[in-house]
Amino acid sequence: MATTGQAPPRAARGTRAIRAVRAMRPARGVSAALRAAVAGVALCGAASAAAAGDRELGEYLSSECVTCHQLSGRFDGIPSIVGRAEPELIEALTEYRAKLRDNQVMRAIAAKFNDEEIAALASYFGSLEQDKNEHNIDRTGDVRAFTSTMEGKK
Repeated sequence: MATTGQAPPRAARGTRAIRAVRAMRPARGVSAALRAAVAGVALCGAASAAAAGDRELGEYLSSECVTCHQLSGRFDGIPSIVGRAEPELIEALTEYRAKLRDNQVMRAIAAKFNDEEIAALASYFGSLEQDKNEHNIDRTGDVRAFTSTMEGKK
């Protein structure tokens, strides 16, 4: 495969599921039954990682998010997503993707991600800690209050 200088396609990103599929390739001296058993165990692990959100994949996908949402957790008119609870982030991105929320920019961005990628982003941003020295948005509100600034609501 030639190097193009572009990001690899989604199937070549090295997620656990892809690595599990690669594990099914034939190897010399290994029976088909043994390969199937190993692949089955690997796929079970990949499925649970996808359900919980793959932080490594989330970090890989986060470049577009951090263009606006500060990794420090600083609030400059755009809500912080650093350290947010995973269910809140999943709910917000899923609702933007379904066009249930008003912000056109977030709708366009969320539309690019599937459920696994949304879970991965939520896992990644949820695992980060805000810089305690930065001026941060109040993080005690619910998910609707969290996104009200982006949607132009007070």
